Amino acid sequence: MTTTNAPSAVVRSEWTKARTVRSTSWTLLLTFLISVGIGVINCLSVKKAIAEDSPLVRPDFHPADSGFVGVGMGQMVLVVFAVLLVCGEHSGGMIRTSLTAVPRRGLLYGAKLGVGALMTFGVAVVTVPVAFIASEWALGSLGVEPGSPGVPRALVGAVVSLTLVWMFSAGVAVVLRSPAMSLGVLIPFHFILPTFMLNIPGLKTIAYYLPTQAGAQLMQVAGQGDSTLSAGAGLAVLLAWTAAATAGGYVALRTRDA
Repeated sequence: MTTTNAPSAVVRSEWTKARTVRSTSWTLLLTFLISVGIGVINCLSVKKAIAEDSPLVRPDFHPADSGFVGVGMGQMVLVVFAVLLVCGEHSGGMIRTSLTAVPRRGLLYGAKLGVGALMTFGVAVVTVPVAFIASEWALGSLGVEPGSPGVPRALVGAVVSLTLVWMFSAGVAVVLRSPAMSLGVLIPFHFILPTFMLNIPGLKTIAYYLPTQAGAQLMQVAGQGDSTLSAGAGLAVLLAWTAAATAGGYVALRTRDA
């Protein structure tokens, strides 16, 4: 088998593999559909609750923040995408072939993460503004424009957050290797544990330092809410989580047998 250490060739190979895997198209499409769909449904519900003067509406409600609810839910599918992309070769045994073709494991790892992050970024660039605009439309007269104060920064922050959470999840998946184990760890860690901790006074402050909660601060328009983190601090925390996970994935791939 021909081997290569040329970065451009490795990146092209990883791009081809990612693009031709069936799970890539359906997970990325589902990310878009869920983000837009749930965002619209949520805002229609909020609009009705406000019209009925429901006590369920938070006193600190801000219409701009409602525009990102669907994006937060769509993030779950991106975690699945990360796991399927990096664990697929391990579960099918194809990782041995890839490592034979690309002896430099760090190069292979970087190319795979880079391609996946680029795909995630591309989907996020489309999904985030569409989901926001659709959600604000659903709010009717309560909605705000994408150019309203604080909204452009939050839109950029949402794209960054989705991309970094994907990279964190991919790094963890490389360490765990098993798709089932990776999903069994990442889904609760991202979406169940924070909810549980936020409802326990002694753990609430710690919960804001988890990746998805730190990333959520990048999408806040009306302020940081109950969180102790500003948008800048949230970005720093999320970057730290991402760096640790991707470094762990690199070490795992370099030191373990295929």
